[in-house]
Amino acid sequence: MGAPLLHTSYYSPGIVPSVLGLALALAPLLPPLALLSPLFLPRLLALPRWALGVLLLYAFSLLLPALFAPEPLALPLALLRAVYVLGLVGAGVALKEVGLRPLGYGLFLLYLSAFLASFLVYGERAAQERLAHPFHSPVGLGLMGALGVLLALHLPYPPPFRVLLGALGGAVLLLSGSRGGMLGLFLGALGGLPFHRRSLLALGVGVGLLLLAATLENPVAERFFQTGLSGREGVWLAAYEAFRAHPWTGVGPYLLGERIGGVLFGPCFLFPLLEAKGVSCPEWLRPFGGFWAFAHNHLLQALGESGLFGALGLLLLSGAFLAGAFGNGLLFGALLAFIGMGMVDNPFSVPSPFRGEVFFLLGGMALARGEGPRGLGLAAGGVALLWALPFLYLATRPELPSPSLRYAAFGREGGVVALEGGEGYLAQVWACGKGCRRVGWVWDAGKPIPFSLQDLPPGRYRVRVLVYSQHRLGERFRFEVAGEVER
Repeated sequence: MGAPLLHTSYYSPGIVPSVLGLALALAPLLPPLALLSPLFLPRLLALPRWALGVLLLYAFSLLLPALFAPEPLALPLALLRAVYVLGLVGAGVALKEVGLRPLGYGLFLLYLSAFLASFLVYGERAAQERLAHPFHSPVGLGLMGALGVLLALHLPYPPPFRVLLGALGGAVLLLSGSRGGMLGLFLGALGGLPFHRRSLLALGVGVGLLLLAATLENPVAERFFQTGLSGREGVWLAAYEAFRAHPWTGVGPYLLGERIGGVLFGPCFLFPLLEAKGVSCPEWLRPFGGFWAFAHNHLLQALGESGLFGALGLLLLSGAFLAGAFGNGLLFGALLAFIGMGMVDNPFSVPSPFRGEVFFLLGGMALARGEGPRGLGLAAGGVALLWALPFLYLATRPELPSPSLRYAAFGREGGVVALEGGEGYLAQVWACGKGCRRVGWVWDAGKPIPFSLQDLPPGRYRVRVLVYSQHRLGERFRFEVAGEVER
């Protein structure tokens, strides 16, 4: 009777790491696997007391404001987020035995599926369109490409696979046109540089990609040299106004989108590749459209959702991850890549298509290293400063004189508007019927603004051309041209 027990005890320790490794490799293609993360909550008990204290404070910073938030759904949603995030951290603790090596294989398959899906949807136009995926945005793909480059340079993959993973990761980053992903690669390389010389190679890859982008006559590659914020100013302002209305409680986790939705996109949208295929948001999903609209800055996201206390909890959690990872080039660099991209996006908002989940897995692995909390406050303060940099920049830009209308023409199929003194401004076009829908993307208001209404269903619309400053945060749109159109 003793032999079978010995046999079981001998092999069972290897089963769990193998299963975890397989799950980590499959998760980029099967994101619902991450929903199993609450099963790993008991793993948190293996963490040092200071790390447990930070995690409890983070959970408290979500739940306490939600008790007094204006939306009744705030508390259950805060509880769901706390359980999910802490479960992911627990899974990261469990993955300490496995490491991140399996993730590279999953990312490799993700890259291949993105190339295939983009080709099937765009056909010959694929080279002129941003690389996309059925459940990843180009921005998310760019960050995943940067992460693949870091994994290829730091982990001992077989040489052929290492070259493939790094090359495909760089290609995905380049073809996604994601400036945030490129920022993540550079910050990840710089973060790992004091601890690992291979981070110097990551810097070289980033420079090489930018040099290659400069030689390509391609609208996607040109994005890396554009300094505009693509309408983020309006989203930041909307999120700031939500925080100003509820500074202590915020509006509740996942509920900020109702306040800021429609500034960059319509009230409900799917992934760009699905939209390009003509798959629009179904009616049953529209009431939940605000759940995945975000503030394009993690500090503003936390302030708008959970007020000052929630922002403090997120900053301390991020600082604790960095403090725990200090000394490990890959962990510290990858965490810094996510945090750096948080200036202009929300790369670790969760649930996601297994993008943001990686941040908390990395954080769990960092805390499991058992390092002390030295530098936690400094790291949290550095994160706060990093996320505040865009607002410091915008606040110090000189105010431009207001533009004026040169001419405007509105018709059944579309129209054109030209402004006097529109240089330095951005324009958005909205068509409002029963609801408002954004037309096109963003125009340079210093040039004539042509727009088409051919994709709109028949009906009567009020067309609004809104002009925003690129330089200052604390103001709404500066100028509006409006007209009535019958489709």
